[in-house]
Amino acid sequence: MSPATALVLQHEVGAPAGLLGDALRAGGLDLDERVLCAGDALPASLDGYAALIVLGGDMNVGEEDRFPFLLPERGLLAHAAATGLPTLGICLGAQQLAAACGGGVRRRASLGIGWRPFTVLRDDPLLEGVDPTARAFHWRWYACRLPEHAVLAATGDGDPQVFRVGAAAWGVQFHPEVTYDILAGWFRDDARGAGEAAADADALLTESRTRLTASAALCARLAANFLTATGLA
Repeated sequence: MSPATALVLQHEVGAPAGLLGDALRAGGLDLDERVLCAGDALPASLDGYAALIVLGGDMNVGEEDRFPFLLPERGLLAHAAATGLPTLGICLGAQQLAAACGGGVRRRASLGIGWRPFTVLRDDPLLEGVDPTARAFHWRWYACRLPEHAVLAATGDGDPQVFRVGAAAWGVQFHPEVTYDILAGWFRDDARGAGEAAADADALLTESRTRLTASAALCARLAANFLTATGLA
């Protein structure tokens, strides 16, 4: 295994690393991508990995009976945070990080979906140079309850948006990784299932065409900052 390989835990086939994966590869990392819902196994340990990336998904913290990989995934996140392994959790990955480190999640009163602004609260290396007017894409029913020792770096829509646990483990509640094709796939899947966003799908996809260039720049900035802050660049 390359000494600069990141373990990427992908919960669903339709929720890949997208632009984030592209940016991490461009920054010099190899990616060992495991699609957990497709039966890919979690590694027994993080030995040999330079970073841990945990992506989003339609499942939630607390649904371990339906998605048994969630529990050992939290074990890997807890170990990574405790040992200082560079770690980045996106949406569900952020919620898993919070739960793994002594926090948890709470169900929101309504679905949080769409392009929303966020407010940077403090200097943090992950957010260095981020456009303060940036909007990011959200799709979630749950919000993080932060561990007592976590550092809240950004907030928005009434919830924590970016936080850090320890020296090098960050949770990001929004989706910087999305492309138009990824979003279109999510809306198609939603229409076939619960239909939570069906009424807004066309409008949100139209808006996405105008937002995605700035979102891609945000993703590239976050990835570059992650690599620089953790010494992986």
